[in-house]
Amino acid sequence: MGLAPGLAQLVTQGKDEPIQQLQVGVGQMVGRLVMAQQCVQSGLPFWGMSLLGFDEVKQAQALLDKTKEFLESLQVYNTPGKLKNFRYSDQDVAGNRPGLDKITQLESLQDLATQLGPTASYLSTAEAALPSDHPWVKKMKETQEWTTAQLVNPAKRKAASFRQDALQKLNAVKKAYVEEYLDLHGKARLGINEDKQKGQITCDTRLGVLQKLATIELMPRQQLAVFQNRLAGLKTCYALTRPELENTPICPHCAFRPVAESLIGSAGGALKGLDDELDKLETTWTQTLIANIEDPTTKQNLKLLKSNERRAVEQFLKDRTLPDKLEQGFIAILSEALSGLVPVTIKTDDLRNALLEGGSPATAAEMEKRFKEYLGKLTKGKDVGKVRIILE
Repeated sequence: MGLAPGLAQLVTQGKDEPIQQLQVGVGQMVGRLVMAQQCVQSGLPFWGMSLLGFDEVKQAQALLDKTKEFLESLQVYNTPGKLKNFRYSDQDVAGNRPGLDKITQLESLQDLATQLGPTASYLSTAEAALPSDHPWVKKMKETQEWTTAQLVNPAKRKAASFRQDALQKLNAVKKAYVEEYLDLHGKARLGINEDKQKGQITCDTRLGVLQKLATIELMPRQQLAVFQNRLAGLKTCYALTRPELENTPICPHCAFRPVAESLIGSAGGALKGLDDELDKLETTWTQTLIANIEDPTTKQNLKLLKSNERRAVEQFLKDRTLPDKLEQGFIAILSEALSGLVPVTIKTDDLRNALLEGGSPATAAEMEKRFKEYLGKLTKGKDVGKVRIILE
């Protein structure tokens, strides 16, 4: 029990103090033993595995049960008189030393797992945040395999340098993750200046023009919907700090998980691309309007417009640009002028399925036939001369 051997002489003199110290020591050791038994029962989980193998658990359970029985038997020796009748030989007492050593070993292993556990848990969460084929994940798994291989081997985990080596390896992998995550986060999220630019695009007059034109049935509204979804999908976060990421592997502000998001290019680059695309959409939609208004079928409808309405459309055709201030009344005039046309929407997935029906590869003649048959189904019962295809 770690008590001074000389205390036994005081017992022969009938003093109780050594007995009290002995019982305290026995009680403390029993408490440590119970905790060791709990460790054995749990198998000491660490980083997704048990540090104690089946054979080691079985051996430790038998050893601890024997030692526990011995320690509990010592609790009856609570007076000098009873201790004088101690029934165990030196050999009996020494036979329980392996059980006490096992308690110390388990405590040391539990301490190791406790010390390494937080970083291991951090790395497990970090692993789940990155794609499985990410180079960092491979490095992390190599570190995990090395660490667990050392821990499950009693001889290797006893090495004096193991604890320090393990901590260095785990912290090095953690540091690499912090750097990688900060880089990915910076690309996937808009900064404060870029967020202002996003706000400007959201309120841009070009976008307002497209939203008004989208009320015309003939316009490819899905293009605008896709544009707006992409713009809304650009998330802003510039609050993440390195100390925060060292405490938690996921941004506490935007919960960015690289595995769950597309990381092609950067959010800032995508924002610039959307700004450029807005110009193209406005130009394309304007050209679409002009082409359809100049269609012979539509020109017949222009004659039915009031003179002032007809002049507005003719001025638009002459200028080849939309009015600086796009009034709802002008939109209504365009809608009326185009009302004779019949819009037919084709979704790219439906078109692809129609062209693949019958198998692939196919000859040019077969593909042409499938396309004509598909268009025939879509335009059946309609005046083909008035049909306008809208591809979404």
